[in-house]
Amino acid sequence: MKKTLAVLCCVILALGCGLAAAEAAQKEDYTIVSVNGVFNIRGLTPDGYRLTDINKTDTTIGAWFNTEDETKPSFVLVISFLEEYANTERLNDLTEEEMKELVDDDPTLNEEFGIMETDYGTKVMILRSNQPEDDFACFVTVYKGYEVGLNLFPGTAGSGKLTDDQISLAMQFLSDLEFVPAEAGE
Repeated sequence: MKKTLAVLCCVILALGCGLAAAEAAQKEDYTIVSVNGVFNIRGLTPDGYRLTDINKTDTTIGAWFNTEDETKPSFVLVISFLEEYANTERLNDLTEEEMKELVDDDPTLNEEFGIMETDYGTKVMILRSNQPEDDFACFVTVYKGYEVGLNLFPGTAGSGKLTDDQISLAMQFLSDLEFVPAEAGE
């Protein structure tokens, strides 16, 4: 009986170690973009995608997510500090009118899809190009004074148009992103 109990305990420990290793491996698949020591953005990269480039300037950070499948869209995460929103913690803190001001300067966008809320409770504006020859979608939020945009472009092969499934994939990717203060995320 003691042997059976010892074997059972070993099996349970082995399974527990296996689950912990799987969880650690999953966490390693997280993409982390550090934003000027203020906060980090992290989340699982969609299946088949990888972070291919991060470009930082004095005012903007761009992170490109691509796939080898040329029919699938590419993602570009663009993060820029906006002085007028320096005291704004999240997009949720803005009125609908103030949200509209974020994108009013860009005549190529319209608010076809409106506003969604991520799994973490962050409001995101979903915008589409109104130029038929240049289809793209843009998802915009504000966090700690930074405008965070996820731009979605159609793949280079195929129709050159975004599908509802591709937009849903981008919405899920964005919904899963976690914004973590730098001191907590390091």
